[in-house]
Amino acid sequence: MKKVMAIALMSALLTSPAWALFETNKQLAATASVTLEDAVRHALKAVPGKAVEAEIGKEDGRTVYEVEIIDINNKTQKVYVDAQSGQTKIDR
Repeated sequence: MKKVMAIALMSALLTSPAWALFETNKQLAATASVTLEDAVRHALKAVPGKAVEAEIGKEDGRTVYEVEIIDINNKTQKVYVDAQSGQTKIDR
């Protein structure tokens, strides 16, 4: 019985950090003025190519979308889009 309880407790502890991260991203998205779709559009204007990944997070205290793009030269580039203004910054 103790073994079953220990396994249940370990499972709960191992899964809770992912849930906390999901909730944080959900909260960040709720405060953003720019939608994820608009952020990808802004990023593709800055770096033409194909967007392959996008996520919201904090960068230097600001909420930003990080959009990963494979450019026309098949190089991967990251573009940061401010979640409030839509301004872009290319990670070079």
